[in-house]
Amino acid sequence: MRRIFGFLAGVLVGQWLVFGSALSPADLHSRAAAAYERRDYVEALRLWSQAVSLQPAEARFHYLRGQALAHLGMRTSAADAFQVSLLLEPTSDVARDAIAGLAGLALATAPDGDVVVGLEQGAGVWIVPIVINGVHQGRFLLDTGSSVVVVAPAFAASIPLASGDGTDAVELQTLGGRTRGASATVASLRVGTAELHELPVVIHDPGPGLDGILGNTFLSHYRLTVDSDRRQLTLRPLARPLVQVRSSDFATPDR
Repeated sequence: MRRIFGFLAGVLVGQWLVFGSALSPADLHSRAAAAYERRDYVEALRLWSQAVSLQPAEARFHYLRGQALAHLGMRTSAADAFQVSLLLEPTSDVARDAIAGLAGLALATAPDGDVVVGLEQGAGVWIVPIVINGVHQGRFLLDTGSSVVVVAPAFAASIPLASGDGTDAVELQTLGGRTRGASATVASLRVGTAELHELPVVIHDPGPGLDGILGNTFLSHYRLTVDSDRRQLTLRPLARPLVQVRSSDFATPDR
């Protein structure tokens, strides 16, 4: 964390002295985007660095600067830029892109078999980017205390994800007391490159701002490591494959 704040201070002071410009941040961004499109990553980096100096609280500029750094092979600096963007309360799309950028950097250096993904920090919790059925991206709460994977009703409807007829509803223990959620099955759920197929889920409200909860019907297939400094989750497949879980295997979660 100290390295990140040192990095940010360097951006605010050093680059202002080096890259002073009469152009507005919007103009610099437009020119940087054009340079990036023509694969002139050195020029894109220079221009986005100027934009960061003029508008240091703009998370998108830090993220885009990180993309240019990544293309230039400056992986550590790129990771720092992505992490700074996440510290600046970015919009959801910038946050997802920054997390994906961190995951891309991590995957190239992960040991064989390990999957490393970037995490988004919430109010005392970690949020994981997931993909359902190959195309539907969501933000799931990482919760090793939940026995099941929970999908928000609105997210389930957008997939769409059909629930049962109500006779196979699953009882859940939530902060508000006991409730029931409809059971369903997703064709696939992917975190980074870790993917399970025909995974049972429960359709229920996971809480504000979330698309679901990543619980142990997925997580129990892996050994988990959370690196809070780097905001990374490492998934290492267990040595022995687990028996395929079914809707009838659901246990009441601890939530």
